[in-house]
Order: sequence, then C-alpha cells, then structure tokens
Amino acid sequence: MKVAVFALGMMPLICGATEPPLLPPTEGTTWNYDLVQEKPSEGFDITKPNEEEHLAVSYRLGGIEKIDDKDLQRLEIYRGDTLESVDFIAVEERGITCPARADSRGAVTKLVPPQIMLATPLKTGTSWNFDAAISDTKVNQRYEIAGEEDVDVPAGKFHAWRIHCEQTSPALATIDRWFVPGTGFVKVETVAKAPSGGVLQRSSLALKEPPKVTSSPKKSTTPQSEKLSAGISSEPGGGFKTEFKADAPAIYARWRGEGLPDHAKIRVVFIAENVADVSADSEIDESNTVAPAPNANGTFTLSQPEAGWAPGSYRVEFYLDDALTETVKFKISK
Repeated sequence: MKVAVFALGMMPLICGATEPPLLPPTEGTTWNYDLVQEKPSEGFDITKPNEEEHLAVSYRLGGIEKIDDKDLQRLEIYRGDTLESVDFIAVEERGITCPARADSRGAVTKLVPPQIMLATPLKTGTSWNFDAAISDTKVNQRYEIAGEEDVDVPAGKFHAWRIHCEQTSPALATIDRWFVPGTGFVKVETVAKAPSGGVLQRSSLALKEPPKVTSSPKKSTTPQSEKLSAGISSEPGGGFKTEFKADAPAIYARWRGEGLPDHAKIRVVFIAENVADVSADSEIDESNTVAPAPNANGTFTLSQPEAGWAPGSYRVEFYLDDALTETVKFKISK
C-alpha cells in the first residue's frame, strides 16, 4: 500500500544573518501573516469549487536556548494566540539552519542533518537539498534561488528573491518563497499534488504588515477540537463512492484531519467482510502514517490485485492514535 501525506499549511521559516542582516535581529520581532488554504469541497467533489479558509499565523523571534551545547534562537509559530511549534535556528557559514524543533507540548525533535532554511550567497542558481526523517516521516526537498522578482502583499510592495522548492516526500508538492533581506519572507505559495501530478490543494501565506516587536501571546486555554473525516474513491481527487467495478485500477482511502494531536498516527485497514472464498472479516491490507501537522490530509492507495478485485462486501477502518474513528463500507461488483 502506497501512502501520501501532506500538511495543509506549509509555512516559511524566517531567519537572520549578519553583514548585511537578513531580518531585524531584535527579540520579539513578529511577522503576522494571512494564511489562505483551499479546502476540498464537501465529499472531495472535484466538480465543485474548493472552499477558502483564512487563518491568522504569526512567527515571533524568542530568546536563546541551548541544545546540545549550542546556542539557538527560538522561532515561535502561532495560529492565532496558540503556540503550534518552535523552530530552533542558527546562522552558519553555509546559511541559516534549523537543527531542532519542538511541538506545542515542548517535545524537541532533532533534525539530522539540520534543515537549511536559507543558503548563501543570495544569488540566482544557489541550490541545496534536504533529505532526512522527521518523526518517522521521510522528507526529500530540492531548493534553488530562481531569481529576483517584484511581489505585492498586504504589507506593501517588495523586491524579493524567489526560492523554489520541489518536494517528493512525504508527498509531491512545490513551494515558492519570496525573501527580502532586512524583512524576511513576505510571501509563500504551496501546491500539494497527487501522485499523477494533478493539483490537490493550494495554500498561500502573505505578510499583512511590516515586522514589529511584540510581547509573547498569552497561552490559549481552549484546545482545538480533534476531527478526522475520511472516505474512499476510485480517483486520487474524485468524489467519494461506495461501489466499485472489479476492474478498478486502485481504491483510494482519503482522510482529512483538523486539530489533530502532535505526531498523530493515522492507520487504515482494508477488510473483506463477505467475499467468496475468503473468510469473513479478513484483513487484506493495512498501512499507517504520521500526520505532519494538526491540520493535514493524505491518501492511502490499494492497488488492484493481478486477478482483479473479487466481488463482494468490504469496509475500510480509519484509526486515529489506535482509536477507531471512521468506518466506510463499500461493494465491488463485476
């Protein structure tokens, strides 16, 4: 079973360097963004336009924290007033790196190798790769500075460096970031793609106002409710179905989570309920993945057997951290 997973909100990381500075170095410097996410329409029906969701996202430079005897600066990431994660960043000869990050509970994950957020020198053609495993999730990204461009966002008009990223794992995606020395990242556009290359989802992050120094937001006392929705289809982006033909090339089990716990485990089990020559309620396949963010979605793919699908009744069970959350029943006919 093949697994595809991506985060709904893929955000920029804002870092600093010296001579000249890449961004204001003052502790408390805050960047406020408008995050626009295209959410698939109800039932993932591709004949309907995607819905847009607007979220307030902030990045704030915190104090210095020592990890493995190395002084790293906190880069705090908030949705509204809720701290979502912290990146620990460092300025090195090769550019800006992120050797570790922490989730909302403070659990630290070390990145080996450290993730390069921005490579120097800032010039067209500068490129770098990031190949690592983060919390059991394999990440493969290729970055290149594409050149200088003018960009218009709510914070104003900027002349920026555009950094292009091609991601092949944990899911296909392209990420374009516009960086302005002395200001930071002013815009980010992300396109999540299906294995076939088709567009699954778009998101954008735009700076709403110039960076400013602020105090740390008060901690939110109301946790976001957990929600996992799921369904199955015969296409990576098609509408959900409950009946398939025996010659269907594949069956796609798709899930979408909102407010998931950090590093939530998503597991899917395909079961033959009533199929000729197969014991009742026999498990035919199982796979799992780790949600990369509280708001994320993904696809599990079950490919057609060599002899085709056996007609009968089936079900797919979706589990969130080993708790059965969704059950979808379907039939396969000749």
